[in-house]
Amino acid sequence: MSENHVVIYSNGIADFQRSYQIPKEKAVPISLPVRKDHLADVLGSFNVYGQVRLDAPLTYRPSNDIEGSLEIVGDSVLESLAEELSGAKVKLSRSSDTIEGTLVGLNNEQESTGGDSFFIPHLIVLTNEGLKRCAIRDIENFQFLDADIQSEIEKALLRNYQSIKPNSTFIDLTLSALQEETEAILQYTLPAAAWKISYRLRMKSDKKAELQGFAIVDNNTEEDWNEFLISVVTGEPITFSTDLAETKVPKRDHVNLVIEKAPGSVEVEAPVMMAAGGATMDHMELTQEYRSSETYRSSGSNRMRKAPPERLALEESAQTESAQLTEVGDFSIFHAEKPVNIPAHHSSVIPIFQLKLDEAKTILHYKVDNHETKPYRCVNFKNQAGFHLGKGMCTVFEQGHFAGSSVLPSMKPEDDRLLPHALETGVTVTYKPNKRRQSHLASIEIVQGVCKREFIHSKKCTYTIQNNRKEPYELFLDHQPMLREPTTSASIQLNGKNLSLESHSELKEGIRYKVQLEPKATLRIKVYEEETEITSYELFLAANQDESAKINWILTNLLKTNGPLAENKDLHHCFSLYEELNAKREEISDLNQEMERIISREERLRENIKSGGKDALTTRWRKELDDAEKEIQKLVDQQIPQLREEEKKLRQQLSQALKSLSTSWKDETPE
Repeated sequence: MSENHVVIYSNGIADFQRSYQIPKEKAVPISLPVRKDHLADVLGSFNVYGQVRLDAPLTYRPSNDIEGSLEIVGDSVLESLAEELSGAKVKLSRSSDTIEGTLVGLNNEQESTGGDSFFIPHLIVLTNEGLKRCAIRDIENFQFLDADIQSEIEKALLRNYQSIKPNSTFIDLTLSALQEETEAILQYTLPAAAWKISYRLRMKSDKKAELQGFAIVDNNTEEDWNEFLISVVTGEPITFSTDLAETKVPKRDHVNLVIEKAPGSVEVEAPVMMAAGGATMDHMELTQEYRSSETYRSSGSNRMRKAPPERLALEESAQTESAQLTEVGDFSIFHAEKPVNIPAHHSSVIPIFQLKLDEAKTILHYKVDNHETKPYRCVNFKNQAGFHLGKGMCTVFEQGHFAGSSVLPSMKPEDDRLLPHALETGVTVTYKPNKRRQSHLASIEIVQGVCKREFIHSKKCTYTIQNNRKEPYELFLDHQPMLREPTTSASIQLNGKNLSLESHSELKEGIRYKVQLEPKATLRIKVYEEETEITSYELFLAANQDESAKINWILTNLLKTNGPLAENKDLHHCFSLYEELNAKREEISDLNQEMERIISREERLRENIKSGGKDALTTRWRKELDDAEKEIQKLVDQQIPQLREEEKKLRQQLSQALKSLSTSWKDETPE
């Protein structure tokens, strides 16, 4: 007979294949324990395979079908039923006779023996012959004749059972062989605890390594997995929960399918793009020069002494049963070769692979957001397994000693990542950024009344790295941008020389540099960021637009800054036209004020004339009124319109001058 088999997916779905031996000419009842909240998943995926017949459809109690108010008390069953089920049809059997009728209730009757008095409970039943009493102690068989009452009792018993396993229910079916004795396989899926992968990465002195993978499997179902073959899959098939197992009358135009989301430590960012040249050759040449100088000694009293070989570093890892690997699409399926036993609500750690790595080395990684003053000790890990590795915890051992833990990210074959597992206390990094941004004007260009200015913003920072160990290291330094979208360059100071440092790779946000740290040495890395900002401002005038804002901008940003265009003739010509225009407007304003003064004088003269007579004073008032009217007529018909026309021409000249502005300047100062 085939073994029982369960395939567990990393998104928390388990595919079960259970094997049953079905004898000839004998029906076999099968009962599957299932959690109530998983019942719909089993119903939606259940299949039966083999030369067998399903004698009757699957039966199950809907997950919401055991509600009720009947309570059965364990230490007084008949008494509790008699009190709660009064009116039910019953049949009582005792040694002398049988009573059939309607249950009335319970009555306690007093009896006495030897002077002692006590109460005996009796059931009272209404029969065709009247009320009959029967002591509970004499009842040999008690039967409820109403099917509805029997169903309520079963529900009450299930509720009592659920006080032990509140989430449990069963799926029942019966199978029989078609001809000879045969095997039947039941397949179904249900939610299960997602399996996790755990890695052991053992680093060795010869730069080789060993990687082991273990699947952590949790049996959170209601059944024991006895003699089960376990397979684990690094894939995420789409799955969701439904209301298949609930008794419901759906509302019109409503589909009640509740979809659960299924697909959906210090980690070092993977490079987006590797630099064309990798680490700078100047720096590597300098490193060789440094190693050959007196500062670096590999012999004599300064030679780093080796510790005696550790036993665990020399031992090979215990051999484990590796799982067979099958790849289906994006799924990697690990099949355990031997069955295991995992009781319900227990867990197990199952070995799935063990392989040798050709090369793995320790590299330091520094990022100021991870730790301000210390780099992390990392394993430069390349996936040489030949298959996809899922995300999981990875415990690192160096020379047989525990060296920390990391999170191994999801990796395709040949992917390369850094696995940080410990803080390197023997190396100190001091990060000093400039607090303020430096800015200077790089160029100005005015074409057709539009002024474009180019500003160069810059910021610097310094990384001082002190290696206090007597061993060399390779270090990856992740520089995070200080400006928004900068162009970045770097230099390294080592052994009294300043050399350019090329980037190793580009990150999503920042640049990674690779440097060599020599024993007991200090090096400085200076990173310079530069960012270009171009601003644009329209100097020409739109219809009915106030020109004062434009001229004020020119004054503030170009003429009064002692900048490169402070003496530009065209800009000063525009400013002169603006001053003439303002002067003309002041003249118009003065004439308008004069006209208002004359009008006020006229009103006063009219009041005087109205109250006067035919004397000489009144005659003079009339003459003054006539002269005032002539002055107003002259202002309205001649002087103000003339000034308005002159104002219009000046505005047109200013607008044309602004629109025709064309000049440029570029900073030629050497950096």
